[in-house]
Amino acid sequence: MFRILFLVIFLPFRLLYQIYLRLSLAFQSRREVYEIEFPAVFEDSYKSYFVKKLQGKEETVTRLELLILLKLIQKNGKIKTLDISLPPLEWTLSEFYEVRNQILAIKESGKKVRIFAKEGGVGSLLLLTAATEKYLAPESEFMVLLPSAEPMFFGKFLKTWGIEVQAFASGPYKSFAESFTRGEFSKEAKKNLETLILDLRKVLISALTNGQKTLESLFYKPMLSADELLSAGVITGIKSENEFFSEDRKLFSGNYPSLHHSIKEFRIFPKRKVEVVILPLEGGITGGDYLHKNRENGKIEAFSLIPNLKALAEDKKIKAVILEISSPGGSAFYSEQIHQEIMELKKTKIVTAYFKDTVASGGYYIGSAADHITASPVCITGSIGAVSIRANLQKLYKKFQLNKEAVGFYPFRDIHSEFQPLSKQSVQYLESQIKKIEGLFYRRVSEGRKIPLEDVPKIGMGRVYLPTVENKIVDSLGGLLDAVLEVKKRLGGKPIILTEELPTYNLKNKIPLLGGLLTELKLLESLNEVSLLSPVRLVWKNRK
Repeated sequence: MFRILFLVIFLPFRLLYQIYLRLSLAFQSRREVYEIEFPAVFEDSYKSYFVKKLQGKEETVTRLELLILLKLIQKNGKIKTLDISLPPLEWTLSEFYEVRNQILAIKESGKKVRIFAKEGGVGSLLLLTAATEKYLAPESEFMVLLPSAEPMFFGKFLKTWGIEVQAFASGPYKSFAESFTRGEFSKEAKKNLETLILDLRKVLISALTNGQKTLESLFYKPMLSADELLSAGVITGIKSENEFFSEDRKLFSGNYPSLHHSIKEFRIFPKRKVEVVILPLEGGITGGDYLHKNRENGKIEAFSLIPNLKALAEDKKIKAVILEISSPGGSAFYSEQIHQEIMELKKTKIVTAYFKDTVASGGYYIGSAADHITASPVCITGSIGAVSIRANLQKLYKKFQLNKEAVGFYPFRDIHSEFQPLSKQSVQYLESQIKKIEGLFYRRVSEGRKIPLEDVPKIGMGRVYLPTVENKIVDSLGGLLDAVLEVKKRLGGKPIILTEELPTYNLKNKIPLLGGLLTELKLLESLNEVSLLSPVRLVWKNRK
């Protein structure tokens, strides 16, 4: 009743605003080109006016804002050509891949997509090869680095210094600890990593070449110039920046897609929209600081996240939550706590997940609680299992004439000492704890993914892989907007309004004297916990 009364009272003002918008668009009726420069980085937190001024950086947009803008361009029948400028982009692989798919969708809608770039890497090439026309500057150069890995092994080095590291892992593929205990990969772990790398490379090569196998060898070269890409037929031509962005183009204003959409969607009595929250969860999983519960970028901390989940559960306006996860894992204890809180959230909200870059081990643990999982095709996932490492520094201490005496020790006390070798009883205890955590992890996956418990080891034991629907590790492949469409479908097609629950920018995290140094020390201390950590994390950025 109050809503209808409010709409009636303000209807004249809304109508006047619509007239203003229509007049604004009338002056652009004969234009056909929309121009955009992609942001070098995406905004990942809320920043106050003071912080923005202190940083001195230009305004940036979130990834969601860019994706929505591209979707509006795709649906806009007035825009005939999209011109894109690519600066050096510091995006992750999944971000490149998702934006590429949006460019392909725009092209398939009948529009011309033109891209201009000067430099970049594999990610920028992914965007270029999706366009209708691709142009480079004469001096353009691209550094090409396809998926590969070159991990370092410290096992023999540590032993020469008298450091003995013992590892307790739940499967032969849970290889996180091998870097500290061995001089090379075990046969199982190496084969698993090779398969992952080859699968990922196959996906990228297919995209870069648009299915043309004759172009595959081109992208094995470490550097590619504009001339090489032109002679191979990858790009359309070579132009200067002034030639590409010529002044004779009939350009729309920057806010044209959103204005056009506002007019198209205007209703005298609009339908009530339900709120859907996207909650980004990125980084290693820890407890965090109980006394300072503000969420921070690059960390998934139980003490700050759980109150956030509780608040979402209590907000009656919110009908669904999308967990956007990118995490290699972390503490088993806190992964279980977060998992349980997500299960509580599901009692009052629709909860789905979007797997972004790396969602492995503890990251998968918390993600398995969601009702539906949409994953980027290039997301590294799996690593279902647990691992714990313990260092014995007794020989190292003695090299430097240092000694410690055990006074009042009791059974299992040696586990908390870095100077004592583990007793047989303690070894058995730690092995049993790893099996216990592995068993709980398997049950959570079985319950969340509706997989028979006896089948979970087939996708578990620490294996890492690209997500597939066939083994039920995820429900669908796609991007963040696909995850949004899934939620909308579950809401019965109701109109929705999206909000992002971004963490607040905190100066304490950036200035060591204000707490950053203490944070790093706490992360070092957390290595003593039993962890759910993936063996590999590949982050893809274009840096010059």
